[in-house]
Amino acid sequence: MYAADSVAGGSEQRPDRALRVLIVEDEAITAMHIEDMVVELGHDVVEVVDTGPAAVQAAARLRPDLVLMDIRLARGTDGIAAALEIRGGLGIRSIFMSAQTDPLTRQRADVAQPFGYLVKPFAMDQMADAFSGALTEID
Repeated sequence: MYAADSVAGGSEQRPDRALRVLIVEDEAITAMHIEDMVVELGHDVVEVVDTGPAAVQAAARLRPDLVLMDIRLARGTDGIAAALEIRGGLGIRSIFMSAQTDPLTRQRADVAQPFGYLVKPFAMDQMADAFSGALTEID
């Protein structure tokens, strides 16, 4: 859930509660952009990693509230497999980020019971909506 703050010339969205977010993205510039969006929305980035195994290790070590997970990762690793391992072992759910929208990929992703699926490229309001839904389910 988000509350509006009045800012000179407009309004800014801030969360009622900040989420601790692990970002899993293998493209450095994209990862930096996503990190900026998460922070601008008022949440905390606990770490940014680029492979499935690194995501599983970081999730176990840092216990984020959620994972922003790309599906195709560095060194041929699979974000869906990593999300399933994180969900199964730690109970932490993901929001998938991908340009892959084919039915098979979506079916595979749905098995991990994600909070959402952001289709790249996505806008900040779409991320805010996904986080709002996650906050509702986490709280």
